[in-house]
Amino acid sequence: MNKTKSRFPPRRKVLLAVVVLVLVAMLVLRLMGIAGFNGTAPEGMDWNDDGVASRAEILQGYTIIAVDETRDGPRTCRRYVRLRDREAPFRVECRVEFGEDGGKGSTPQ
Repeated sequence: MNKTKSRFPPRRKVLLAVVVLVLVAMLVLRLMGIAGFNGTAPEGMDWNDDGVASRAEILQGYTIIAVDETRDGPRTCRRYVRLRDREAPFRVECRVEFGEDGGKGSTPQ
């Protein structure tokens, strides 16, 4: 019998599967609204407001802290919540952006 050889050895198949699983996990975390995958920098992950973003806080930012972003005209608000309690935000950051994008042409004089 003529046995055809696989194009990829088993090690490469396993490596490819691991890379694909990691990318899928990152996509799922992004869609869940996890803060680290939705534009929150590690410097901004000081959840207990002690002035220092520790490793544990940064890890929380990539695992259990979600961010909900809302936009109302030029005002953008980001609500930071824990995944188990999405109704009670522990931090809300709002910003008003004046200019071409946020102000819809109505810049202050």
